[in-house]
Amino acid sequence: MVNVVIGIVEKDDKILLIQRERGDFIGLWGIPGGKVEECEHIDEAIKREMSEEIGVSMEFKGVLGTSTEIMHDKNSTSMIYVRHLTMPNDSIIENPEFKYKWFSKNEILNSNDLIESDKLFIKHFYIDKSKNYLKLDCYKDSNGNYYWK
Repeated sequence: MVNVVIGIVEKDDKILLIQRERGDFIGLWGIPGGKVEECEHIDEAIKREMSEEIGVSMEFKGVLGTSTEIMHDKNSTSMIYVRHLTMPNDSIIENPEFKYKWFSKNEILNSNDLIESDKLFIKHFYIDKSKNYLKLDCYKDSNGNYYWK
């Protein structure tokens, strides 16, 4: 099982997303984060990932939810920890590893350019606050596109 931590960052009622440039979901927008390293607590992992990907130290605000996600094309399972972070108002994003953009909640819910599982995390864990756990199965169709059930 792979442990992954992602951080929903809010500022001025918008959410920070990054555009994937490698790995799965290239070209799509998603929540920043990454794999938890060996002997690393998830709270430290999200701080490290945010520093690496965005170049800014974030403030931990709380836990939003968790998800198990099976990537059926890879026969792998991930445990995903979704954290809530804030960026200090005086912070400036400099030299980010990925392209980034601030999205309104409405833009996120109506976008076709977001990783679908990340959209579900934002909707259920952050906007609606309707769930704190999601069980997701990810498949790849014959055209190489991912979809979730």
